Amino acid sequence: MSIKPFLYIFLLSCGNMISTAKAESSHIVDHVDLITIDSQLSLSDLVDQTLEKYPDYALIAAMNQETAALNQRGSRWIAGAPVASINYMDDFVGSNTGAYELEGSVAVPIWNWGQRDAGLRLAEKAELSADNKAQAIKLQVAGLVRQTLWVLSLESLRYEMAIKSLSLTEKLLKTVQLRVKVGDLPRSDFLLAESEFLQKKTELINVEAELMHAKKRFSFLTQGTKRPKNINEAQSDRQDIEESHPALAAINAVVDQKKANVEWIKAKGSGQTTLAVGGNTDKPSRSEQSVDRITFSVSMPFGGRGYTAPKIAAAQREYVEAQTEKMHLYRHLLERVHEAEHALEVEKVQLKVTTQMKNNAQEHLKMANLSFVEGEINLMDFLKIQARSQFAIKSAEESAIRLQRNIAFYNQAVGVTP
Repeated sequence: MSIKPFLYIFLLSCGNMISTAKAESSHIVDHVDLITIDSQLSLSDLVDQTLEKYPDYALIAAMNQETAALNQRGSRWIAGAPVASINYMDDFVGSNTGAYELEGSVAVPIWNWGQRDAGLRLAEKAELSADNKAQAIKLQVAGLVRQTLWVLSLESLRYEMAIKSLSLTEKLLKTVQLRVKVGDLPRSDFLLAESEFLQKKTELINVEAELMHAKKRFSFLTQGTKRPKNINEAQSDRQDIEESHPALAAINAVVDQKKANVEWIKAKGSGQTTLAVGGNTDKPSRSEQSVDRITFSVSMPFGGRGYTAPKIAAAQREYVEAQTEKMHLYRHLLERVHEAEHALEVEKVQLKVTTQMKNNAQEHLKMANLSFVEGEINLMDFLKIQARSQFAIKSAEESAIRLQRNIAFYNQAVGVTP
């Protein structure tokens, strides 16, 4: 009986390996983390859903509460809480003249010159800081989502390729086993094919574990089990760091807020000017009529520069620290854009090379299959050619994914949120 029909079946299976059809998933290890593809879920929706559950986003509510408090303070006509006071004086003990004096007043803190405007500016900058911080956190979350999604995509591809490779090796093992039985190949070839099969199975176990880790990281981040079907992005036409970059806008708002706080402390000075209005009733003796008076008083602090200087200096230091942080951040963002742009350019060239290698590998593998069928090459040489071909095919498939990933990373670097 001729063994060639079986080898032609094997050759057909190699063609299936080269095709882009997806292998049917069958997990080796029982520990399985399920992530389902939702065709209705967009990348933007996933980022928004993740943002709602992200711990840092709770900070925005606190910042908005602070902004509301600053606005409330600046919108009031008085600079602080009014103070009511009553002062009563009576006879000395034992004098019994019936004399007494009663005085009452309400003191109202009033704004120092320019203080109320400084307070309103501080509230305005705090509100802008909260808004920009929210956008910066969203960009941060978008970066984490992009990272986990593309890791998951790469690991999914490697898993599919490992399944195909194992399936191909299993069919080869059965073919070799049949040829050994009919005396066409030595038993050493069967042992070699079996070792190759076991090696591919071990590789699949490891790849499957990495895929499960990627799925778990995704579910930890998003607090969900659904991923978008399409995560490819169009490359942004931005080429530099603009002022609208969420991270840069956020730190700019912080700088402005710190500066406004310096002006607020300066305007507040060493204390508030206070205006008091009250009344005074004075009765010298029991036989005399009481005398009623209206009283006005103004209290103004002065000479307190030495006491306010430390507060102003501390606020000024925070302002300079924010400016310094902005400069460091700007340099870091420029570096990230350069790295993302360079990685994208490299991957574009890499994809062209790996695509050509893939085409060559596919042709070479077909030729090697025919040569093995005809007995022109031995099993060891065939396995070497097959391994190189599979590596070339895998490299091209991974490069295509990395190109789309690097586009997403470039968009992240220039501050574009899905």
